[in-house]
Amino acid sequence: MKALVTCSGLSNTGRLTAQVAMILVSRSRGTIAWVQAHKGEHLIADVTTDADQIIVIDGCSDHCAAKRCTLGGINPDLHIVVTGLGVEKDGMADVQWGDVEKVLAAVEQESNRMKSGE
Repeated sequence: MKALVTCSGLSNTGRLTAQVAMILVSRSRGTIAWVQAHKGEHLIADVTTDADQIIVIDGCSDHCAAKRCTLGGINPDLHIVVTGLGVEKDGMADVQWGDVEKVLAAVEQESNRMKSGE
């Protein structure tokens, strides 16, 4: 099982992480457990305890989800930062489908790269 931790903040990039998570969970058929970082370290620990892979998706360079994981003593296997993929953080702007696809592709590519041991 994979565990997914997202920042899920209020900005467009934070909301983007939640949309990506919903898509990944719906495609996974029960193989991905998702938790939003603001739910706290205890819930993050519960979700990640038995995970084979821990994926963190942060919206921006504030790294809110990664910081919550660190506070809980959790080291992610994969850390994706949406703004690092070229998505501009723009407050309450609408999330763009092209950006969702970009983040989905990055998660899939990096996850597959890790699986193959590169």
